[in-house]
Amino acid sequence: MAIGTITQGQIIKGVAGKYSVKTQDGRVLRCFARGRLREGELYVGDEVEVEVFAKECVIKNVLPRKSMLVRPYVSNIDGIVIVISPLPKPDLLLVDKLIISCIQQEIDCVLCVNKCDMQGVDELYDEVKKEYGSIVTVLLASAEDGRGVKELKDIISGRYYCLAGQSAVGKSSLINALVGDKIMETGELGEKSGRGKHTTRHVEIIEFEDGTKIADTCGFSRFEIPLFDPMFLAGYYIDFDKYRENCRFRGCTHTVEECCGVKEAVELGEIPKERYERYLKLYEEFNQRWEKRYG
Repeated sequence: MAIGTITQGQIIKGVAGKYSVKTQDGRVLRCFARGRLREGELYVGDEVEVEVFAKECVIKNVLPRKSMLVRPYVSNIDGIVIVISPLPKPDLLLVDKLIISCIQQEIDCVLCVNKCDMQGVDELYDEVKKEYGSIVTVLLASAEDGRGVKELKDIISGRYYCLAGQSAVGKSSLINALVGDKIMETGELGEKSGRGKHTTRHVEIIEFEDGTKIADTCGFSRFEIPLFDPMFLAGYYIDFDKYRENCRFRGCTHTVEECCGVKEAVELGEIPKERYERYLKLYEEFNQRWEKRYG
């Protein structure tokens, strides 16, 4: 490829301001960003324009994104596989936030309960199936013995998905099982904290022979949805929709209002109480952020 050529490609890895860009002809170029593009403004998955030089190439422009997540920083994904397991203890508020992000961007979402050989997994699967089964695909899997791996592979086949979740839930092990080879380093729980040890320290796209792409992300416990008016939050809880017609007030937030169809559904056990309580917590979080937006 001649020096000075402008070509297009996709960022497949980024570490400390250095990027690997896979071009349309299959080459992988070592690149850095120059000018107005700074570290933090480029996401793994970005389609970019690159100017070719002898040693390192320069990313000159980012093409429009069709989807994006902020922490983990990934873009242009077709969907997310949220991975949870009995240990570490699942953070279902984090799951709620990730599902909201999927609904906002109209991308697919799969909730994968991993480590189905572990004690307590059946109870966890039943819980999340009850809470989320009507809005996302809920799957039981084990990277150890292969259960559920084929079903997951069929879902993501030929598409670009991001694996997201807490540390030590088995994301890298699942990728190894999906690929059929040990290409990713795997981690374990800290003995004292019960929390995951970070093994994936950057985001990287792994491409399968059939064209399927997976972005393996660093384990994380915090995920912040871009701010919007909390009045609109209920609209992203699509399992609440059929009960909203029983609300007395148009624009009911399902928090303090009387004659609320959603609250009645919670009392009748039609909406899981735990999910509704997380909704209230998230509504309060958004409300506080909204009130401070100009501060």
